[in-house]
Amino acid sequence: MTRSGRNGLIIVLVLVGIAAGIIGLLWASEPLGLRVTHRDWFVPVDADSLVHFSDHIVIARYLDEAFFKTPNPPHVPSDSPTSLIDVYRRFEVAESLKGNFGPGDTVLVGWSAGYYRRNEKEEGQFVPREAGVFSPGETYVLFLTRYRGRRPPDLVPGPRIWQTRDGLGVARTDSQGRLSFETNTYYRAALKDMDLKPVDGSGAPFELTIDGIRELVATGLSPDQP
Repeated sequence: MTRSGRNGLIIVLVLVGIAAGIIGLLWASEPLGLRVTHRDWFVPVDADSLVHFSDHIVIARYLDEAFFKTPNPPHVPSDSPTSLIDVYRRFEVAESLKGNFGPGDTVLVGWSAGYYRRNEKEEGQFVPREAGVFSPGETYVLFLTRYRGRRPPDLVPGPRIWQTRDGLGVARTDSQGRLSFETNTYYRAALKDMDLKPVDGSGAPFELTIDGIRELVATGLSPDQP
């Protein structure tokens, strides 16, 4: 092989190594909720997009929850989690602001609670994720989209699972109907990266009320419901 050929091969190998390193870094940071692609966070930063891209918006009372452990298939890469921990919460709808749920309907919503990663121990080390804390009987505003995770095999079959919008999926309201969002590390890092600051008391870089949600839905900003 000529010197130029060897140099070309070395360059290709270096580029492949860099690409593999970047992919590995992105994968490793994803479970912690800190995956960063500059100014490309795909999180809602205005009321219009939050309402528009939510399949359902409901005011609902928290009922209960259950945790499920789902093992990863044996053929996944060796640095993948050994198993995933998810929590599924049930809510009773009090009012539907968008979508086809009705008062009294039960909504099942899933969150990723963490995962186990391989180490010297047989079980591995548990790495938690932010899944929020809910108080039984309390009422929340939920912005729901279709669930993208795997359904645990031991979860009761039948009901469709939903998930909240990343970072702004859950909110409480005050006596005037103003929403206060419960944000996570991922969302707060996204705002900082985009030089955005949350409005006092909102948690988001915008203000939103229950009446404001109704107005946005009524204006036709929202697509047809599933």
